[in-house]
Amino acid sequence: MSGYSLVKHAALLVVFSLVLSVAFFAGCEKEKTVTETVTVRDTITIRDTVALQIISVDEVYASPDSIAQGGSVELTADVSNSQPLAGPLTYSWFADGGEFDASDADTVTWKAPGDIGSYTVSVHVTDGVHIGIGVVRIGVGMYAPTQTPYYVGGPSCACHEINNLVSEWEQTGHAQAWETLLAGGHVASYCIPCHTVGYFVGYNQVPNSGNSGYDEAPIEKFENVQCEDCHSPASEHIASGGTAPMVVDYNAMNCGKCHEGTHHPYYTEWSQSVHGTALESHAAGSSSCQGCHEGVGGAIRLDDDLSIFYGGGSVGRPDTTEFPLEPIVCQTCHSSHSAANPGQLRTVANVVLVEANGEQPTISDGGVGKLCMHCHHARHSAEEQLEFGDSHFGPHLSAQGDMLAGKSGYEGVAAAGFEWGRAIHLYIENSCKTCHLQTQEYGSEENPAVTGHLFEPTVEACAYCHGTISSFEEIPASGDFDGDGTVEGLQVEVEGLLELLTEALVADGLDTVGTDVAGALGDTAKSTLTQREAGYNLIFVEDDASMGVHNPRYAVKLLQQSYEYLTGNPPANAAILRDEEPAVAKW
Repeated sequence: MSGYSLVKHAALLVVFSLVLSVAFFAGCEKEKTVTETVTVRDTITIRDTVALQIISVDEVYASPDSIAQGGSVELTADVSNSQPLAGPLTYSWFADGGEFDASDADTVTWKAPGDIGSYTVSVHVTDGVHIGIGVVRIGVGMYAPTQTPYYVGGPSCACHEINNLVSEWEQTGHAQAWETLLAGGHVASYCIPCHTVGYFVGYNQVPNSGNSGYDEAPIEKFENVQCEDCHSPASEHIASGGTAPMVVDYNAMNCGKCHEGTHHPYYTEWSQSVHGTALESHAAGSSSCQGCHEGVGGAIRLDDDLSIFYGGGSVGRPDTTEFPLEPIVCQTCHSSHSAANPGQLRTVANVVLVEANGEQPTISDGGVGKLCMHCHHARHSAEEQLEFGDSHFGPHLSAQGDMLAGKSGYEGVAAAGFEWGRAIHLYIENSCKTCHLQTQEYGSEENPAVTGHLFEPTVEACAYCHGTISSFEEIPASGDFDGDGTVEGLQVEVEGLLELLTEALVADGLDTVGTDVAGALGDTAKSTLTQREAGYNLIFVEDDASMGVHNPRYAVKLLQQSYEYLTGNPPANAAILRDEEPAVAKW
């Protein structure tokens, strides 16, 4: 026999031995395995394998299958065998609670414990060689689940108190959802699913069938919005000692399945917002951008290292095979586990801005609006770009936090000690939230609630200070800042200044042929240092996008001082804002 044949022969013998071993152990526990073999030219070929179950527990009858606490139920094992038995059958009964009147008969009585829950009862039937196992689930004080996994409710998630998740959740509105519903005095059937556990399954709110929950067991342990509402039924997770995974879902519909409808249309409004629709592939897929441009990365960053952008590196987002890329979803800004911050926001920590003009300022005012500023900030300073230019010239888009605080513009266009003005709108209670998340209570189906989750500013938010207006352009300026001979609305005056500065840059030789102004400013072959210094403020004010509303004095001063720095003269005939405050501020 050749060396190759010997190796092949030996390998096949090992395989055959393993097959026989598996057959032996399987037969000891539950089945008998019959294997037919045939020898061909010194090799062993496994032709066919047939598994025969010797003892079968066809059903465990429980009458009834749902009982009261401390009640009793009679259990009977229905057994059959497919081959002659090796000996008489013996029975052993087991349960994860309660007591048996006997444990070695085919029919026994099980007395339920005093705690509500779903209990597993099993029977092992053996002839001394083979074994069959039967299982039945019995509901104590509740519906007996017929599907796995099933809802457990109540204190079953108590293990997670090791990291304070349970005690923190207990302080949230979710933990009082049932009491809140009752306090409203009008409990309708369509309200119950979103105030209890397990009434609906999945995003499409498919009615539950067979795995318990409040619809099948309207008992206290399934009241309120609990862990399983978001993380799926927990029976397998608990039975496995925590090794079976639970669902962790960043899809917005995990929240939207309840936070929706004419009474609270959070999901509808969010899905129409830029946050809900903007998922730019490059930024969302970049480890250094995900902390603001992608929902999962944003949630991780807001829970952990808020300064990640100034130190380099990534937020440590899991791979997309585990969590797909998401837009800025509910879970990005809100924590379902904690009410430590208003609105269950992930953070309202102080905002550290980019180092610019010789300082690295921190925003401590602004209330819950500081959450927004942790992404809506400049990230880059002028000093990083002035000498060598930049292909993305100007601050990072959406530098509203810096504008509100009156920081991060290039202040080298004015003399040392120049007074840049106060951060007026930063001191409005809750800043960004007050103007961009205006809410309205539900009036009727024709006049639904407004949650503000379009994130669009509303003129109604301005009424307290500016009276009733129909557009932001009606907010008056305190002077003719662009020098066109007319005192117009603040936004119109700022737009006029932007046009003046753009024209001055081009007249000074900025080469915008084949590119836009920002592109020309970022190219040292098309711009001078002086043009980049003045032009940085042009891009900063433009990208803020409020046209001066966020910080009127800072926006106007940056543009006017940049114009004067570039041309040597202030805008002709304009009301120039310098160090002094105006006698009457109308903004």
